[in-house]
Amino acid sequence: MKVSKIDRKGNRREVLLKEYFLTASLLALFKRVGDQAAKATAERAIQATPVKVRY
Repeated sequence: MKVSKIDRKGNRREVLLKEYFLTASLLALFKRVGDQAAKATAERAIQATPVKVRY
Protein backbone atom coordinates (compact mmCIF):
# COMPACT_ATOMS: atom_id res chain seq x y z
CA MET A 1 0.00 0.00 0.00
CA LYS A 2 1.36 3.42 -0.93
CA VAL A 3 0.78 6.78 0.68
CA SER A 4 1.25 10.03 -1.22
CA LYS A 5 2.98 12.73 0.76
CA ILE A 6 3.03 16.36 -0.44
CA ASP A 7 5.59 18.73 1.08
CA ARG A 8 5.37 22.53 1.40
CA LYS A 9 6.83 23.11 -2.07
CA GLY A 10 4.16 20.95 -3.66
CA ASN A 11 6.42 18.03 -4.46
CA ARG A 12 4.71 14.66 -4.25
CA ARG A 13 6.44 11.62 -2.85
CA GLU A 14 4.98 8.13 -2.69
CA VAL A 15 6.03 6.23 0.38
CA LEU A 16 5.34 2.64 1.23
CA LEU A 17 3.19 2.23 4.30
CA LYS A 18 5.67 -0.24 5.77
CA GLU A 19 8.21 2.62 6.09
CA TYR A 20 5.85 4.33 8.53
CA PHE A 21 5.37 1.13 10.52
CA LEU A 22 9.11 0.49 10.58
CA THR A 23 9.80 3.98 11.89
CA ALA A 24 7.07 3.72 14.52
CA SER A 25 8.28 0.31 15.68
CA LEU A 26 11.89 1.52 15.95
CA LEU A 27 10.81 4.53 18.03
CA ALA A 28 8.80 2.26 20.32
CA LEU A 29 11.80 -0.08 20.66
CA PHE A 30 14.18 2.78 21.54
CA LYS A 31 11.70 4.11 24.12
CA ARG A 32 11.37 0.68 25.72
CA VAL A 33 15.14 0.16 25.82
CA GLY A 34 15.57 3.58 27.42
CA ASP A 35 12.90 2.84 30.03
CA GLN A 36 14.48 -0.53 30.86
CA ALA A 37 17.94 1.06 31.17
CA ALA A 38 16.59 3.72 33.53
CA LYS A 39 14.82 1.06 35.59
CA ALA A 40 17.97 -1.09 35.81
CA THR A 41 20.04 1.91 36.92
CA ALA A 42 17.53 2.76 39.66
CA GLU A 43 17.43 -0.85 40.90
CA ARG A 44 21.20 -1.05 40.96
CA ALA A 45 21.41 2.16 43.01
CA ILE A 46 18.94 0.76 45.56
CA GLN A 47 20.84 -2.52 45.89
CA ALA A 48 24.17 -0.81 46.55
CA THR A 49 25.32 -1.27 50.15
CA PRO A 50 27.89 0.83 51.97
CA VAL A 51 31.26 -0.78 52.74
CA LYS A 52 33.14 -0.16 55.98
CA VAL A 53 36.62 1.18 55.45
CA ARG A 54 39.37 0.64 58.01
CA TYR A 55 42.19 3.10 58.40
